[in-house]
Amino acid sequence: MIIKRFFIHTQPQKFIVSIQVEDVSESRKKVTVVIEASEITSEQTQLVSQFSQQARIPGFRPGKAPANMIIKKYGKDVAEELKKKVISGAYEKVTKEDSFKIFNVVDLKEGDIEAGKDASIEFIVDIEPEIELPEYKGIAVTAPAFEVTEEEVDETVYTLRSQRADFVEKEEPAAESDYVQLGYEGFLDGAPLADTLPDQTIYTKQNTTWEEAGTERADFPGLAKELVGLKKGDEKEITVDFPDDFSVEALQGKSVVYKLSISEVREKKLPEMDEEFFKAMNVESEEAMRENVRKDLNNRKENESNQIKREQIINFLSDKTELALPQSAVDSEAANLLQQQLQQQAQAQTAIEDPEAAQAAMREEAEKEANRRVKINLILHKIAETEKIQPNDQDFQGMIFQEAMYTRQKPEDIAKELRKDQGRLRSMHESILINKTLDFLAEESTVTES
Repeated sequence: MIIKRFFIHTQPQKFIVSIQVEDVSESRKKVTVVIEASEITSEQTQLVSQFSQQARIPGFRPGKAPANMIIKKYGKDVAEELKKKVISGAYEKVTKEDSFKIFNVVDLKEGDIEAGKDASIEFIVDIEPEIELPEYKGIAVTAPAFEVTEEEVDETVYTLRSQRADFVEKEEPAAESDYVQLGYEGFLDGAPLADTLPDQTIYTKQNTTWEEAGTERADFPGLAKELVGLKKGDEKEITVDFPDDFSVEALQGKSVVYKLSISEVREKKLPEMDEEFFKAMNVESEEAMRENVRKDLNNRKENESNQIKREQIINFLSDKTELALPQSAVDSEAANLLQQQLQQQAQAQTAIEDPEAAQAAMREEAEKEANRRVKINLILHKIAETEKIQPNDQDFQGMIFQEAMYTRQKPEDIAKELRKDQGRLRSMHESILINKTLDFLAEESTVTES
């Protein structure tokens, strides 16, 4: 999550102003800035003079045309520029208030801004919260001790070989790990399941699909294991009992009869562990490949352990810190989270009996998570500021290289894109800052292995 702050680019204005501050809530204030009429008039006079230097008025040299002629010709532009300068000057005064720091400008009411009248500008601002940090060095965490076993190395090597396996058609019955081409149709209480679940074709009817025999799929329990022992041309009826907490509500606790027809069986043939295979894996020998696998597994387990430490650190900081959250940040984060949930729901194509209730539940969940994320990000930013933690060029280069590996782009192309996309660059800066701060806290923590 990126915490955004709102800035108006200004040139300091030496306006004579009065400022009134009112509390809207613990984290929000209404700031009213009043600028005297004489200051507005003076600023307009300066603007008219500037416009006069550039204006082309027949019969007058640049800078010599009367003010009333400049206003008549360029009045709209002068008024717009006057408004910008007055608002900028007012904002400049607000930012110099000692009693609070602006986190975000939520709303702005400018009122009438014209020469000869006092200008009243109202800012609604969320303020940066006062954060009293707990003792964050030496946080007690528990992390699992880990080691990489030879069995895990064997399993990973098998997976790598499986990724390059050939599948050879066979006439014999399917064994575990064979791939079976089949068609099926589901029936609930004797009626085609497609009648009640027209949008869930994976559970209702497939003319042809492939399944790995003997596996157990959480998204379709009991189907694949029934394929063991079947051969090309076989037909069979099976019953699938869906659990009470199944992801598709209409199938929860239901027993569905499926009619299967087998059209092909293929046996998985693993590649030999020979020179050709090792070359494809960019290693010279089996031992070199196993050592690479061992290192990768160790890195994964270490990352999992670090993640467990991070979660405990985050929970500790959240529990031990009280602060008033800027509501605009919470609202923005909640809206993003809700949008993500709605997109995931749409992609899953899951039938929802009560969409309004489901969306209300998602909204409540999003707001709760948004509060947690904004709070921990503010705390981590405060720790980063205290410890002077900042991203450096090496951090950016490392992140660019990782993205290049993932997207298969050239690092220099990604760097070129970043220079054009300040939003993406800020997002990267935020991600690095948060991760460096969590790494710092993990290194400073007191770890007990379990």
